[in-house]
Amino acid sequence: VSCMNFSRDSEMLATGSQDGRIKVWKIQAGQCLRRFEKAHSAGVTCITFSRDGSQLLSASFDQTIRIHGLKSGKTLKEFRGHTSFVNEAQFTADGHTIISASSDGTVKVWSLKSTENLNTFKPALGSSASEITVNSIHLLPRNTEQFVVCNRTNTVSIMNMQGQIVKSFSSGKRQGGDFVCCTLSPRGEWIYCVGEDHVLYCFSVSTGKLERTLTVHEKEVIGISHHPHQNLIATFSEDGTLKLWKP
Repeated sequence: VSCMNFSRDSEMLATGSQDGRIKVWKIQAGQCLRRFEKAHSAGVTCITFSRDGSQLLSASFDQTIRIHGLKSGKTLKEFRGHTSFVNEAQFTADGHTIISASSDGTVKVWSLKSTENLNTFKPALGSSASEITVNSIHLLPRNTEQFVVCNRTNTVSIMNMQGQIVKSFSSGKRQGGDFVCCTLSPRGEWIYCVGEDHVLYCFSVSTGKLERTLTVHEKEVIGISHHPHQNLIATFSEDGTLKLWKP
């Protein structure tokens, strides 16, 4: 299993696997409701339910983004255009577009209706920017026209839907300070990034400052997640541990 996500009502759990399959589970009963055996032709990197829980949005190492219908059990739409792994795809707040992040160095905005690629942004600037992996994108809860972009550099940025960089936050490190994963506080006031140096960097969105740093693991950090409404952060690592932190 390479990714998972709960439905909004927490009744269902969707899981994506390394062999391109997706399963949807009823949590209380522990039973499998739906199987998409050929959801993708390579590993699923990210999966999310639509707002009403009727569809699944998935991204994959096969360079595509797809939408699957829970009722029909079929793949309904496909979004093509990335030239490398798609690491994340999300529905935007208005429900009309999808935003995606890829290892080809771009963030793309897609029309949900027509599957057309409306916009392509390159968050990393510089000569080799085209190959700098975009790890993840995070819509700002209080300003849905803006999103946080975390890529394999020492800078995390807030961008708007026109592709302009609104604000940037840097680890300030030349070596080992490139970010591997990122999460936001529930109200979007804080950005938490973990670097290749296993350090957690806490940025204040309002001041733009790096407020504190903390070494969280001894080996590569795989991911970070914020509790939906409590002041708690979870980090998990190749050292085999999951740790909870109070920022």
